[in-house]
Amino acid sequence: MDIEEKIQLITRNLQEVIGEEKLRSILKERDLKIYWGTATTGKPHVAYFVPMSKIADFLKAQCEVTILLADVHACLDNMKATWELVCYRTDYYENVIKSMLKSIGVPLDKLRFIRGTEFQLSKQYTEDMYRLSSLATEHDAKKAGAEVVKQVDDPLLSGLLYPGLQALDEEHLKVDAQFGGVDQRKIFVYAEKYLPMPEMGYTKRIHLMNPMVPGLTGGKMSSSEEDSKIDLLDSSESVAKKLQRAFCEAGNTDNGVLAFIKYVLFPLNEDSGFSVEKGNVRLSFSKYSELEEAFIKQEVDPDSLKRSVERCLNKLLDPIRNDFDSEANRKLTMDAYPKVMTSVVGELERNDTAEKNSISNSLVALELEKEAKYQLIAKNLKAVVNTDGLRKILTERDPHILWGISTGGKPDVSYFVQMCKISDFLKAGCKVTVILADLHSFLDNRKTPWNLMSARSAYFEKVIREMLLSIGAPIEKVSFVRGTDYQLHKDYTLNVYRLSTIVSVRDAQVAGEDAIRQVEHPLLASRLYPLLQSLDEEQLKVDAHFGGEDQTKIFQFAQKYLPKLGFKSRIHLIGHTAPKLPGGKVGLTEEESKIDLLETKKNLKKKLGKTFCEPGNIDNNPILAFIRHVLIPLGDGRGFALKRPAEFGGDISFSDYVSLESAFANQEIHPADLKNAVEVYLNDLIEPIRTAFQNSANAALITSAYPPPKKEAVAKGGGGGGGGKDGDKPSPVALDIRVGKIVEVKKHPTSETLYVLSVDLSESEPRLVVSGLANILSSDQLLNRLGVFLCNLRPATLLGVESKAMLLCASRNEPKFIELLDPPSSSKPGDVIFLKDGLSESCSQKSELKKKLWEKLQGDLKVNADGKFVWKDSPFITELGDITCKTLTGVPVK
Repeated sequence: MDIEEKIQLITRNLQEVIGEEKLRSILKERDLKIYWGTATTGKPHVAYFVPMSKIADFLKAQCEVTILLADVHACLDNMKATWELVCYRTDYYENVIKSMLKSIGVPLDKLRFIRGTEFQLSKQYTEDMYRLSSLATEHDAKKAGAEVVKQVDDPLLSGLLYPGLQALDEEHLKVDAQFGGVDQRKIFVYAEKYLPMPEMGYTKRIHLMNPMVPGLTGGKMSSSEEDSKIDLLDSSESVAKKLQRAFCEAGNTDNGVLAFIKYVLFPLNEDSGFSVEKGNVRLSFSKYSELEEAFIKQEVDPDSLKRSVERCLNKLLDPIRNDFDSEANRKLTMDAYPKVMTSVVGELERNDTAEKNSISNSLVALELEKEAKYQLIAKNLKAVVNTDGLRKILTERDPHILWGISTGGKPDVSYFVQMCKISDFLKAGCKVTVILADLHSFLDNRKTPWNLMSARSAYFEKVIREMLLSIGAPIEKVSFVRGTDYQLHKDYTLNVYRLSTIVSVRDAQVAGEDAIRQVEHPLLASRLYPLLQSLDEEQLKVDAHFGGEDQTKIFQFAQKYLPKLGFKSRIHLIGHTAPKLPGGKVGLTEEESKIDLLETKKNLKKKLGKTFCEPGNIDNNPILAFIRHVLIPLGDGRGFALKRPAEFGGDISFSDYVSLESAFANQEIHPADLKNAVEVYLNDLIEPIRTAFQNSANAALITSAYPPPKKEAVAKGGGGGGGGKDGDKPSPVALDIRVGKIVEVKKHPTSETLYVLSVDLSESEPRLVVSGLANILSSDQLLNRLGVFLCNLRPATLLGVESKAMLLCASRNEPKFIELLDPPSSSKPGDVIFLKDGLSESCSQKSELKKKLWEKLQGDLKVNADGKFVWKDSPFITELGDITCKTLTGVPVK
């Protein structure tokens, strides 16, 4: 069989082929590998003969064909059935599809059957699922599944996962092409968009699409709509009855009966054609077009057509009926599709209520020792959710408490707030498990790159151990576990999918809004974050979960949804928000905004000096907050001592925080004295940690977890645009970047893709700037907007209009998205933008920037993970603060 014959067989009767050139290219070298997947939900019906006939074509064209029995997809599609039921249905689908193929003469030895659970719960597949979810936006995932996933007013999170899994199947099944109905088109486009991204590194596949066959009552033939389909096990009487009711108006070709003949009966009977008996006359048609023409002319009437279809259908169905007349298949059919189904969710909710009542009724009086433990556990917490449950456990045994920490940033002294509470838990005899939440940090807008997750976890574990030791905590009952140690395992992944079938997208969004950075175009990964954090409670079999105020909504989410999967609700211990020293003041880099656990004494003093601590102001005062939540609790009743010269009142100590706060509010204590005292305490706390990390092995942990950027020498000299000799390293000192206000937006006179902007830079007159944003942003989105402009490039003429500056934007290629940079809100046109660390000058009179130097410098302009405009790792600022980007992070600036 030559290539053209194979292509004709593969593509005949398809509605669309995406990638026909690639199809031809592969066939020149070898046979094509194709897969078709079907979610094992409702009972298969006669419309399944449409894909079966195409599978027959593929096999005739010598293709390698895989049939995926998509049991995981069935679970994701609005939880149409319990997992146990899905397993029965998958067995049923395999048996009935094999029977269908035998009925149309397809040899089964040329086919491969595989279930989703055979590979979709593997570690590699699960990793890919999370990697894809960190790239795909919620909008794109929802759009991709719009034609396939059941649409409801309050959509479930599982519907967003469905398209990603179908896309990943192409790679993990190692196929060249995916075959499906045209209702899959948006999922196919989704796969073509995301799989080739550099972060995934997979190739685009060919997509073969069948037309959708109308149901006998009109619309799509559906497994879930009984009257719209003819079941494969329907009796001949039932087939006749359903066909009799089918819409088939004389002369009107828009009906399900003709569609079934066209897409099922003709392809399966291409040698003999199709015949209609009209009275004593037998009309034979070798092509569908002949039959359609005769029907339009009313030479063939609806009743005769239906009788002929009935005859052909029963011939196809008889072998399947015979196969399923066995005792084993009859039982399988009853197990897979019981007549009465009980709502699993409702049953679980009833069981949960009974459990809660049981707990409430079984509460007993506490012994004094147990009460003391309770008080120690609850001390300084903002809230304890389910105090009765905690007291009950304490009458039986010591509680097991979970604390999770995302390994995204770098631990700093604010972590002592959590360490103090963990120390309390340990002193109360509790077992404490610390999750090093590496996967969470990846899901949260990729705060930790995938390749650094292991190294970050190792550093976090070591530094947390040293922190606990430095405050005298008994660490014998502390254990550490990494999220990826279990969150990529089969059972856990299956629970993620199960949970996603009952969680609405809206609930997932609300749960994570305080813990995850919120962006305008949220990624699918951010919606999965609360699910994993909730399931950790069950997976690690803990009694209680400890976290900060920002975790409150995730705890509420867990209390709502875990019982619906049959898991018990846990106790939640909510601590206070950890104060940042010196805090996120305007113009500070990320490194400057916190005190590292390995900070030198000199830098510690400098950063404390910059910390906000206004005389008499006790609101939002990070120094006071640190004393309250760390230093006084660590004093074990010794209070807080403050040394000062005799002329300023001499040494003073406070037995509790309230008295200290009162004295500060009355300005009896000066901020400088308070900072000096905190400096002494902090140095005492972190000195053991500094010492521990002088060890070469521990120092290597830091380098592995936070590899330093490649150092490049910065060219010295003035602000000229040449950057020195050709061998000099490029320097941002040459860039003249300013705030500008767009005061007019016009379309370019000769180009539909360009705008001509008039930009106020506080000069004698506005500058004209040509920008290629006409097909990306509306003129209303630009007019009167403040932007960031490069002002010393040589003017360039673009299609007849001279452009005298360049508008700088954050840019993401896949999916394509461009966003303007935002100067501080009070900025004015002409404000100079410069580098915080002094690599650039606060001067707008700079020499013309040479094009080659600009091209070198541009490669290091970007928006960092914190949404700040930087050159390499140095932030650009104005006198008023940082230049930021509203939603995009980790992308280049162009």
